[in-house]
This record gives sequence, structure tokens and C-alpha cells, in this order.
Amino acid sequence: MGDYFGELVLDGGPRSASIMTLEPCRFFVIPRGDMEGLLDRNPAFARHLIRMLIGKVRTLTQKVLDLALKDVYGRFAKFIDENAVEQKGMRVVSERLTQHDIAARIGGSREMVNRIVKDLTAGGYISVDSKQITVHKKLPPHW
Repeated sequence: MGDYFGELVLDGGPRSASIMTLEPCRFFVIPRGDMEGLLDRNPAFARHLIRMLIGKVRTLTQKVLDLALKDVYGRFAKFIDENAVEQKGMRVVSERLTQHDIAARIGGSREMVNRIVKDLTAGGYISVDSKQITVHKKLPPHW
């Protein structure tokens, strides 16, 4: 599996973000001049990079809409729905995330995520064991 990041420097502007990995990764740094040459000589790669950038724009647009139009609970519920996978007959968020990690991903505070998790756990919707969330029933549409 691979992905690009840092491609916004191709226009000569400053970096727009930093990243942090959740697991060990291997990176390759391609100097901007080399990248520009690669794009000039390889139209197929240039088209691929353009498609990847379009995908990122679409994803970021959806995130902006979610931040603008959904409350923290709505973003939490969407995060659970998108990240829960089937394991042994249960839906589980397989990544072991802290409430701080979840809050950072959904654009909320750790305190708000903590309150949502407590309420959903008390209602029997989810359980959390060793930072792993198990979904027991469909989350309510509103909190």
C-alpha cells in the first residue's frame, strides 16, 4: 500500500500540513526538481498523480462539510460506521485508538468524545476494551 504526501510543494509554496504515522512506515523523498522531471517525462504518472490529488480534494471537501454541518456526535458516529469492520461476527474498530486520537480525527475535543463514549457504552451501543471499540447495535441518529 502506498500514498503520496507533501505534493503541494510542487508549486513552490510552503508545506501545508504535517503527518504522524500510526505504525512503522518507509518513506522516499523525491526532490522537487526530480519530481517535475518525472511529471514531464511520464504522462501516465502525471495523470495518476492528478487523480490522487482530485481524490484528496474530494475527501477534504467532505471533511469540511462534515465539520460545518455535523455536530461532534454526528462525526463520531460516522467515524465508527466508516472504520468498524466485521470480526468474529461483531463490528469492531480494529485500530486501537485513544479518545484523544479519535477527537483529533473527527475535529472534536477529547472531553466530548469521552462523554459520547460513556453515554453509548451505558446505552449498550458500544463497548471499549483495551482501546478497541466494539459496536453492539446501530448507533442512534442523534445524541
